[in-house]
Amino acid sequence: MKKSEILKIVYPLAEEAAKTLGYEIVDIDFVNGKKHDLLSIFIYKKEGIDLDDCTEMSKIINEKLDEIDFLENPYYLEISSPGLDRPLKTKDDYRRNLDNEVDVKLFAPLDDSKIKTYTGILSDYDDEYIYLNIDADNESIIKIPIKSISTMKQTIRF
Repeated sequence: MKKSEILKIVYPLAEEAAKTLGYEIVDIDFVNGKKHDLLSIFIYKKEGIDLDDCTEMSKIINEKLDEIDFLENPYYLEISSPGLDRPLKTKDDYRRNLDNEVDVKLFAPLDDSKIKTYTGILSDYDDEYIYLNIDADNESIIKIPIKSISTMKQTIRF
């Protein structure tokens, strides 16, 4: 069975389980291995994901997968948080990171500037742009075309 077909079956099961538990699905991946395949489901909640959350989600998904028994090869099920350092790519990622500090790298500088990297608070977004507050006084918001973004990640400070 193709990866796309597997994800088409797993996604609604995972969505339903996540909704019941108060999580959101961030991503699902399936990788064929030599001896075992790997089904990875990444979940999110505002307060953060811990081991108990992963365990609860795993129990429900395992039961559902056992009921329909469609995976041909032995597999490992991995439930986890997407991690703070994962790239922000979708509108849901943007929504989850509103008012958070992010690092934005561009393919090329905007206009005549030589700047390709910005750090600031993600203050808003729409279909074409993100709006980044790069000033602590909320006075300098820049509009960055989404298609110009090479990578965007949540800023991690130690």
